[in-house]
Amino acid sequence: MKRFHYLFVVGAVAAFVWFSATPAQAEGPVDKLKRGLAGIMFGGLEVPGTLCEECRNQGWPLGVSVGFFKATGNFAAREVTGIFEFLTAPIPWPNEDYKSYMDTAYPWDRFHTTKEAPVVPPPPTIPQSPPSTTPQPPPAAK
Repeated sequence: MKRFHYLFVVGAVAAFVWFSATPAQAEGPVDKLKRGLAGIMFGGLEVPGTLCEECRNQGWPLGVSVGFFKATGNFAAREVTGIFEFLTAPIPWPNEDYKSYMDTAYPWDRFHTTKEAPVVPPPPTIPQSPPSTTPQPPPAAK
């Protein structure tokens, strides 16, 4: 029993490291399989991730109340999508390029999203006044 716990912890750490490494190549069946396994195993990260994101974007009271329902929906969607991607990993279906079906490919990517900075218009420019055209008095003689 103790050996099982040790293997489980080592396997979970190895899986986390394997999933978090992002290749510099195009996505393929292995990436779809990894996304599916990550969605099945770590789909619960959607709840705190979505709550953090909503609190960051909308403020604490509204983020917790609205975020709870959004987080529950994201959790269910992540689990179902994970099962779907795991089962259809070798098949490039429904899109041919093995792209993720959710906005964030992995559950832990939700912790890195932030609210977009508001667009601030540039400050108004004040036009310079034209040079004075009033005649100057002649210099005084000494």
